[in-house]
Amino acid sequence: MPLLLETVATRLIAIINSAVLSGYSENSVAAVGSTNTILNFSSIVFTVVSTGGTVVISNMIGAERLKKAFSTAFAQIVLCGFLGVLCTAVMLGFCGSILGFMNLEGDVLAEATIFYKIRVAALVVVALSSGLSALLRCFGHAKITVAINFVTIVISLVLNIYVIKFADYSPVTGVAGIALGTVIGQAVGLILNIYYIKKKGIKLLLPKSITAFFAYTKKILSIGIPAGLSGSTFSLSQVVSTSFIALIGTYALSGKVYYDNILCYAYLFSMSLGSANSLLVGRLVGGGKYEQAKALCHRLVKLTVSVNLVLCLLIIVFYKPLISIFTENPLIIQTALWVFIIDTVAELSRGVSQVYEYALRGAGDMKFMLIITVCSCWAISVGLAYLLSIELGFGIIGCYIAVSLDELIRAVSSIYRWKTAKWMRGH
Repeated sequence: MPLLLETVATRLIAIINSAVLSGYSENSVAAVGSTNTILNFSSIVFTVVSTGGTVVISNMIGAERLKKAFSTAFAQIVLCGFLGVLCTAVMLGFCGSILGFMNLEGDVLAEATIFYKIRVAALVVVALSSGLSALLRCFGHAKITVAINFVTIVISLVLNIYVIKFADYSPVTGVAGIALGTVIGQAVGLILNIYYIKKKGIKLLLPKSITAFFAYTKKILSIGIPAGLSGSTFSLSQVVSTSFIALIGTYALSGKVYYDNILCYAYLFSMSLGSANSLLVGRLVGGGKYEQAKALCHRLVKLTVSVNLVLCLLIIVFYKPLISIFTENPLIIQTALWVFIIDTVAELSRGVSQVYEYALRGAGDMKFMLIITVCSCWAISVGLAYLLSIELGFGIIGCYIAVSLDELIRAVSSIYRWKTAKWMRGH
């Protein structure tokens, strides 16, 4: 539940920003929405280290090897900082090429460039916060990460609303103000993470030697890279499919931002349970308690599918007032109902895969689902999306049909892999 609250609060800032910007400029909505898709992709890089470190540390806690857990924590934070600096350098260096890939033009491209550069310059802050938050959750302090996240979001929201609604009194406004407000909130979050890491006695223990440091690093990356590649593959496929939507028109691009802001709440519960499940399965597997891990996943799948279904039905029933929060564009409103109905298949499938796939991560079994994700994302989420949306003229609806089929394939694959019990080997 703390993870759910944290995730909901994080998503809430995207919705409020979109709502605020929709009254300011449709171009700004499209620019920020498109750029956030790229930034979400970059955050997967940091998840590589956080996920790998979480699994390794959870296994060590389960096996009661705390000194090794603290040394792994040190390696994790060093890697996060290094990747943050590296991502900033690469993404600023190739700014034009990256944004050009999104098929943005004119005012949308100009605003996207401003937002992109400010946010990318602060990626090291995001990277370190990601690593430190993962450590707090790993050692059982999820409630603290929720509190930190709420402080971060409140600061960002207040600043973002101020720069748009009180533009005459703000030194910066528009997308630049939104970007700076978000960065300031993230910086405060990093400071709070550092404070609570020290307060709770979570040590970043320097490994005994360089060899030991690289050994811990190797363990983190051996789990984190497959997990990160899996997440980045999906995110990159969404970047590509969003570029297809940009070819349809600005209204379609803005519509996707609005739809996704609403639909994200249909799977946040299952995603939060999946993340918690990964931590718990990691501890259970580390302690050799395999049957408890199986029973836990079986119960969680029933719960996540039921909750996701109820949330989807609520979105379908109340689709008009929900989409009207963001826009009065009749094309966007008319398309919303079909998008939400089709997406129900995706959300029910996520209710399954987010339990079993995250459990496989906790057990250190990553390669099978990585292969499935890569093949399915590019063949279905990208290939089929282009065929349906552009070639056959289904527009944005074609993209959501493709995503739903992709999620269904991955859900079935995750069930199969878990049932084979191959994740038990090597523990």
